[in-house]
Amino acid sequence: MCIEHSAQKVPTKEMPNFILKFLAFFIKDLHMPAKFLGQNTACSNAKAKKLLGWKPRSAEEAILATAKSMIELGLIDK
Repeated sequence: MCIEHSAQKVPTKEMPNFILKFLAFFIKDLHMPAKFLGQNTACSNAKAKKLLGWKPRSAEEAILATAKSMIELGLIDK
């Protein structure tokens, strides 16, 4: 199984905010994401690293592990 090959099928285009907000009127699952558009939702893991000695995965490692798990669980096709 080659995760990198599977990743080539992932869409990379962004949907304009106004389209998402419009679709949120008709698709219930889009209500919450539409509410957060344009808001700064940044957060920090500094406290967890300091107090717990936690060392998070790199973004690349986390994304590849997630993709591998989803393929193994049959949630997405290779």
